[in-house]
Amino acid sequence: MSDRSGTDVFRYGVEVRFFEVDALGVVFNMWYLGWCDEAENAFLEHRGFRYEDLNDMGLDAVLRKADVDWFDSLHAFERAEVEVRVEHIGTTSFRLGYDIHRLADPSRGVTAARCAHVSITYVCVVSDGKATTPMPPGLRAALEKEQGR
Repeated sequence: MSDRSGTDVFRYGVEVRFFEVDALGVVFNMWYLGWCDEAENAFLEHRGFRYEDLNDMGLDAVLRKADVDWFDSLHAFERAEVEVRVEHIGTTSFRLGYDIHRLADPSRGVTAARCAHVSITYVCVVSDGKATTPMPPGLRAALEKEQGR
């Protein structure tokens, strides 16, 4: 899909489920990271690299750092999209940016809005999680494909 600037953007759809909402009636913060995890897997597969391929190599990509900025709230039964972009590619790590947008639903009086930006740094490790390792070529190629290299 293309965004307003015409660049290729991967979007992952989310249906807010009732159990994801807290006592204040808004989505509990941990679910945003869960949605990013789902979107990461779908994004990589869309780019030709399955997460299972990484595990088959005896590797994993673990979360090192997550930053979340909230701008608006999501509520039960609303729909959202998670836009995924590559923010950085290193030797052993990469950072993905996720913009989470509420989709408009005029029939319910719901307006579109940017709800959060999440930036997550992942580090490639051997499966026992004790040592970092260079990113495998297939993963690097999938990430670089998104950057238009």
